[in-house]
Amino acid sequence: MNGVPVLCRGGNWGWDELLRRMQNGRMEAVIELHRDMNFTMIRNWLGSSNREEFYARCDENGLLVWNDFWNAWFLDPPDHALYLEHVRDTVRRYRSHPCIVVWCGANEGTPSGEIDEGGRRAVAEEHPDVLYISNSASGIVSGSGPYAWIDPRQYFSAATYAHGTFGFHTEIGIPTVPVVESMRNLVGDEEGWPISTVWNHHDWATRGGQHPQSYKAAIDERLGESGSLEEFCAKAQFVNFESMRAMFEAWNAHLWSDASGLLLWMSNPAWHSTVWQTYDYDLDVNGAYYGARAGCEPYHVQADPRTWEVLAVNHTRDPLRGAVVEGDVLDLTGRPLAGRKRAVIDLAASATAPAFTLERPPAAPPLHLVRLRLLGPGGRTLSENTYWRYGEPQDLLALNRLSGARLHLTGGRTSERDGRLQITVNLRNSGDVIAPMVRMSLRDHRSGDRVLPATYSGNFLWLLPGERRDITITCPRGQRRRGDLEVTAQGYRTALVSTRARA
Repeated sequence: MNGVPVLCRGGNWGWDELLRRMQNGRMEAVIELHRDMNFTMIRNWLGSSNREEFYARCDENGLLVWNDFWNAWFLDPPDHALYLEHVRDTVRRYRSHPCIVVWCGANEGTPSGEIDEGGRRAVAEEHPDVLYISNSASGIVSGSGPYAWIDPRQYFSAATYAHGTFGFHTEIGIPTVPVVESMRNLVGDEEGWPISTVWNHHDWATRGGQHPQSYKAAIDERLGESGSLEEFCAKAQFVNFESMRAMFEAWNAHLWSDASGLLLWMSNPAWHSTVWQTYDYDLDVNGAYYGARAGCEPYHVQADPRTWEVLAVNHTRDPLRGAVVEGDVLDLTGRPLAGRKRAVIDLAASATAPAFTLERPPAAPPLHLVRLRLLGPGGRTLSENTYWRYGEPQDLLALNRLSGARLHLTGGRTSERDGRLQITVNLRNSGDVIAPMVRMSLRDHRSGDRVLPATYSGNFLWLLPGERRDITITCPRGQRRRGDLEVTAQGYRTALVSTRARA
């Protein structure tokens, strides 16, 4: 890192299921998804993974590892000597991996004196210059959520957190309902809608810390109650994206002024789940994934949802001079509601810089768009960020009355490199209103099944009338041939015109 501090953005692993995934050859995909979200750290919660493949892939992909020992919630192992022997042996076994930067004594508790001192001594003697901390949620770090849905604006207030500080925060998350195909796999042969006991078997625990009833209420308040599983999953992505982006943007806003790192609980789902994940058990991506990826961009432009002060963020080790920040306020037809704001700024390495405040125009409708851009040398777009700005949650109901967006997919150029297929398509909205939250999906053209895992240069997009985007999608080649694939696009309440492109 050449001495430059780096905001750690990452997630926690889920349980021993990770081992099965590695044995099935999915570790490459799991690590790639974390890297694609711009995460810089993975917390190996309670040492759940003890596989060489995990550490090797993190080394290769530049992902830091926070490695827990197997102690939690003030539980004391009965045989201290045997436990500490295991600690020392584990440190020796993995110390050759440069990815490991933290050894942690216990999850949400401090080990007993002998265990704590023994662990600290083992790290100091066997892995010097690597940090040992006693407790994952106190001391020089903090934790304790929140784990349930809250108004996204609350993430920007230090009062939201148990310690009243941002700091290096090790656990935060929300319920996360994935895309409908994954939910159908979750419910299996049972009815998926309305919500029933099968959801409870997959973490929809109304008496737990995730409190999914407030998450569902937020979705219903914004976009109305749903009549089907497909409808609910589509609406959930608005809340997933908005909330996850806000978590990371809150840390960006306080970068190095109290805020230094944020880890999700969780990034990796242990099985089909309705909560705490950035992608699903099938390895498909959803709104939470892209909200996280947006908030964690190396170069990023964002707004404080309380004041609409616009901020540029540089997470790289190189300064950015003469950058341009632009801000537009648009109605649902893409019509400007005010003149474009523009500022030229210098961004120091690993720092932020204010640009301007993007006020709500007096004649603006209750729901409208705020689109921000950060431009680098030569006018190249480094970051684009679209907010759906509303006064009250019910203002989003205007999207249910929206009609006139028309999606076209063309192209389908395919290339192959290093065992991966790369498909590029062009997505266009030929309609006269915006196309909200357009979901791209790579599929087998014969069966229509999703091709998983796959990574997308852009997804869950807001397209203005007439706007075009070139989207690049990659997937492992496996047994696939060119011509086996197609790309589909579906926006919220959009007309389907030409929404398939063969690749």
